[in-house]
Amino acid sequence: MFFMKRFPMFRLLIPAILFFTCTLSAQEEYPNEGMPIRDLDGNVYRTIMTESGVWMAENLKTFKLNDGTPLTLIRDNSQWEDTKIPAYGWYKSTVEYAETYGAIYNWYAVETGKLCPKGWHVPTEEEWKDLMENAGDSQRSRDNAAKLKEAGTAHWKAPNDGATNEIFFTALPAGEVSFAYSDKYEGTKTSWWTSAEDRYDLSPGEPASNANLVGLRYDFLSQSEGSYNKKSALPVRCKKDE
Repeated sequence: MFFMKRFPMFRLLIPAILFFTCTLSAQEEYPNEGMPIRDLDGNVYRTIMTESGVWMAENLKTFKLNDGTPLTLIRDNSQWEDTKIPAYGWYKSTVEYAETYGAIYNWYAVETGKLCPKGWHVPTEEEWKDLMENAGDSQRSRDNAAKLKEAGTAHWKAPNDGATNEIFFTALPAGEVSFAYSDKYEGTKTSWWTSAEDRYDLSPGEPASNANLVGLRYDFLSQSEGSYNKKSALPVRCKKDE
């Protein structure tokens, strides 16, 4: 009878011990690991704590805004050009591709201010700049940006210059739908939307057709910057609100 009474407690201890062991292993592998964050679709994202705040360590995959509003699914990449409402899709039009690289979104989804989970946001240009120029190095430099890339050539093409994944940001060469990208560039670059429109050379009140982005390349140390038409579809990373 003694063992029968004690056995349920023993069963409870096993998963607790396993959980504790796994937590320690995760901390050893990612010393700057933050608390994971879940979106409304149930996707759970790894996070990292950096000098530039708390960031997701993977690209967004959500199918809806943080108020529960569903995003329009674009199944064919040729449809993005005619879409002016918040939408998402996958570069390869498969969920399996999104498991590794995340989903892609037009800027109309970013513009809602509700794309990231509550308490998180699409980073500004300055927030991206701060992250990329620090990137775990005590000496601030534009060339530190390459340290955000996943090291090696499992996903990036050679030479993948400067890639060390210094702060476990794990930037991958996700695809995009834009005037500047095609399949021949797979493995060579990644871009992310920022929260800002491109208002360069526009008059006050004149509507902007483009939005700003940042990115990384396989053969370049510094970040790339520019703007794409808002109907383009790019990956998104989220940053925790201060």
